[in-house]
Amino acid sequence: MPPTNKVLVVDDEISLVQLCQLILEDAGYQVRGAVSGTEALRLIHEEVPDLVLLDVMMPGMDGIEVCQEIRRQFEVERPYILMYTADDRDLTRQNSLKAGANDLITKDTPVHELASRIGDFITTARHMAYSIG
Repeated sequence: MPPTNKVLVVDDEISLVQLCQLILEDAGYQVRGAVSGTEALRLIHEEVPDLVLLDVMMPGMDGIEVCQEIRRQFEVERPYILMYTADDRDLTRQNSLKAGANDLITKDTPVHELASRIGDFITTARHMAYSIG
């Protein structure tokens, strides 16, 4: 996988951000991390990633609010937003999709699967962008 795939990991738990960064960088991604919604939006303004792995439950600006703000400020199809949560209730999925997320993955997904799942999501996002444009 070429190192042009850019991922932004957003979670208020710094250790989880760091773990995701290690796993994804090892898989060849360029990864940046943010520990708040405000920091995530600032980083996206600096450089729009291909995919945002976005925690739903964060203090202050939660993931749903961050997702809505990203969709207000940027192209609808970019970046691909993958909500990342321990809350697997249908309501969380519905609220995430309504806010503009492309999909949702739960935190119980084994970490060794994370990079391949993100690769699948980026591939899907690129195919969607080509079929739209």
